[in-house]
Parts: sequence; C-alpha cells; structure tokens
Amino acid sequence: MPRISETILFVIMLCGAVPLAYAQQPGRTKPPGSRPKTVEVEVKDPIQQAAVLFDAGQKAHEAGQLEKAVQLYGEALQRDPSLWQAEFQRGVAYFSLNRLPEARASITRVTEQLSQFADSTELRAVSARAQVALGEIALAEAKPAEAEKSFRRALELQPNAGRAHAGLAEIFLEANKLAEAVAEAKAALAAGDNRAATYTLLGEAQTLSGKYDEAMAALDEALKREPQNAIALRYRAEVFVARKDFPHAATDLQAAYALEKTVPTALRLAEVYAQAKRYAEAIDLYQKILETDAGNAEARAALAAVMIESGKASEAIAELEALIKANPNRADLHAQLAELYLPTQPEKALEQYTAAAKLEPAKGSHQIGVGAALVKLRRFQDAVGVLRQVLEQAPKDELAYFAHTNLATALFELQDYANAAREYVWILGRQRDPKRAAITLYFLGICFDKLGDYEQALKAYKQFLELASKDNQLEIDKVNLRLPSLERQLQEGKGKRKK
Repeated sequence: MPRISETILFVIMLCGAVPLAYAQQPGRTKPPGSRPKTVEVEVKDPIQQAAVLFDAGQKAHEAGQLEKAVQLYGEALQRDPSLWQAEFQRGVAYFSLNRLPEARASITRVTEQLSQFADSTELRAVSARAQVALGEIALAEAKPAEAEKSFRRALELQPNAGRAHAGLAEIFLEANKLAEAVAEAKAALAAGDNRAATYTLLGEAQTLSGKYDEAMAALDEALKREPQNAIALRYRAEVFVARKDFPHAATDLQAAYALEKTVPTALRLAEVYAQAKRYAEAIDLYQKILETDAGNAEARAALAAVMIESGKASEAIAELEALIKANPNRADLHAQLAELYLPTQPEKALEQYTAAAKLEPAKGSHQIGVGAALVKLRRFQDAVGVLRQVLEQAPKDELAYFAHTNLATALFELQDYANAAREYVWILGRQRDPKRAAITLYFLGICFDKLGDYEQALKAYKQFLELASKDNQLEIDKVNLRLPSLERQLQEGKGKRKK
C-alpha cells in the first residue's frame, strides 16, 4: 500500500497557496506572499467573496474538517473559477478523503490553469508540486508507471523536488528494486524532504537489502519524528530479529500491532514470541487471531508448531486435525500431523504421510516419512523398497540422511548386515554429533561382527567406547562383554581378514 497517505499529503498546504496567480492574473494587485484576509462584513465582489471562502476553507482544512473544507473551496471556485489555489487545496482535501478521481480532476485543472502563465522559476516550482501531487494520486490508484512519469516531470521542472524523489523511492521499493529505492530515498533527504515517511522508505529498503545497521539508523530517525509510525516499527522489528534481539523486536511489534490491529502484524508478533521461547504469549495470540478468523490456516498451522515445540503435542494434534478437516488438500499439514503421530501412533503417521505423498508425489520427504512409519511398524521389507526408491532420486543431503538412517535400521532388522553396514558407513561419514556417531559405530560394529569381520568390528567397538556417554550404558556393557572373546578370536586367527 502507498505510504504517502499515511502522512500529510503535500508539503504545500499553502495557507493562501503560492501567490503566483495574484501577481500575474489581470486585476490582481496583492503582492507575493499575501494571503486573502477574512472580512467580517458582507462583500458583493465575487473575487473578494472567493477570497473569504478560500480563507475559511483553509481554516477548516487545517482543523481536519475535510468535508467542510471541500465545500468551502468549491463555493470559492464558483465565485472565482480562476482561483487555482482553492482548486489545489480542494485536490489535497479530496486525496485525504480517499476520493481519488475528484483529487485527480482538481489537480489536473490546476495544471491546465498554470500552463496559461508565463514561464518563471516560481511557476516551475508550483508546477512541479502539482506533478508531485498527480504522482502521489497515481500511486494511491496503484498506477506506478503513471506515477513515475509525473515524478520525473516534477524533477525536470524542479531538480531538488524531494517529494518526487521519495515517490520514485516508493515505486522502486514496490518493484523490489532495492538499490534504486535506497538511492532515491537518499536523494529525497538530501533535497530536504526529511519527513518520517522518507526515512521509513529508506529504512525499509535497507532492511530488505540486509543492510541492518544503516536501516536501524534510518528507522530510528523516522521514529524520532513520528513515534507512532507503524511501518517503521515493523521494519525496525525485522532488524532486531536479524540481530537475534527478540525482546526489542517484540516490543516494536507490540507497538505496531496496537496501532494497526492487522492480522499480518499479529502473526509476525506471535512468531517472534515463539522465537523468543515465549510460548504462552505466542499460543495466546494465535488463539486470539483464530477467534476472529477461524479459517486462518497460517495461524492454525503456526499454533500447532508452537504447541509441538512447547511440549503440548496432544493440543497440537487437535489443532492439525481440525485444520486438515478444513483443508484436506494441504500436504504440509498431513506431513506435520504425521510427524506428531510417528513416535507413538505409527499407523496414523503412515496414513498421514501416505496422504501427503499422494498430494505431492515429487516431494521426497513425504516418501521418507512413509518409510519411517513402516520401520516403526516393523514392516521392514516394505520400508526398504520405499526408501531405496527415494534414494534413487538423489535427494538433497538432509533428506538423504534420514532416508539412509531408516534404511539402515530396516536392513539391520532384516539381518542384511552387509548392506546395513554400507548404510552405517555412509551415515558415519556425515555425522557431526558425537552421540549419534557413537550409536552408529555400535551398530556398525555389530554388522561387522555378524559378518565375521572381527578386525573391523573391534575397531568400530573401540571407537564407540571412546565416544559413548552414560546414555549408552546398556550398549557399553554389551560391548565390554563382547570385547574379550572378540580379541581372543582375532588372536586365534578367526574371522575374515583384510587382504
């Protein structure tokens, strides 16, 4: 959404406007800088009546009485159609009321009137402001090409038109042309357009560019000028998140949410709560979102994920089951539910992973889930077939790792020790966690032992003992019982030997 409408629209809330018309139109004698004065006596001259009504319109405008201001500007123009200042201000008021067609019509009439005057520095300045106005109206109408044309015309007329640069910055930002957006926002500031909105544009573009230190400086400046700037608060929160400063990120998002009350801001705040491990607050906020928007799939899925992370698996299962009932064709939800079922209800996990695999047959993770559930159900031969099929598709490292670990288990249980050993060797070469490496070495040692390769078995067992912890006490005891007889067998020349 365009940000211009979130600030005062134009720099030139003219308070009598630019005196160019008074200086150059026939019959006008007021000097530059003068303002029509309100007269308390009734006047008959239409020009004077227009001045009185224009002045009253300005006062209503400044007081925020926009409808009244529009009416008074219109009455002034009925008496003096050439009073372009009133037309300009009426366009401003229309814009503030979001009456965009009327705003465009008013400013267009102003440009037509200004075209009748002789060229001058003052005329170019006012014409540039009119072009900026048209650009901002076009932005609000979601017409970026038209807006850019007006902003560039404004810069031709007045190269230091800061608001034109700011308008271009917004166009580039919406088009994800971040470097250009940063350049234009900086040009706007250099030209004197130091509004909070301009600093916000700069900070937003820098945040999206990953230039967090620069973004923080710009967003701080925006919030000094406008502490209740919701956009600046949201993007400063993103900088804090990038810095892993979740408490400050949550504070900014809380302030932004209090101002906006929008679902996206609430979702982001809940996500930050979860990242900060403030699970109770995250769950509470997600539930509040669902109270008013029960069909919000993102909130319900995130709520389930937070419940899982906070140890509330049963509640998470209930949330996911409800979500799947409403969204049966979402494979990710089936897979998430299957993951919860897998430790204790593998038959239900298999059902959900199978559903996910049917919906997204090309996604290997679902097939690996099917294989894992089959292993849990001790359907080892079925698991081997599924997992080998997945590995034939050369999945990425993380997926491949889980496929190999489940395949190794299935082959071991099938007493196919030769192939199981190959899997354990592959797994061992990619493990960085000592605990996982220890248990892998334990099973690898058993495989070599069962195959009669006592030398390799002894080596694996000894490496296991070096890495094992108290969590592996049962396995440690078994290895310690086996080692003496294994060493004796090797001394007797038994077992397969390397050639």
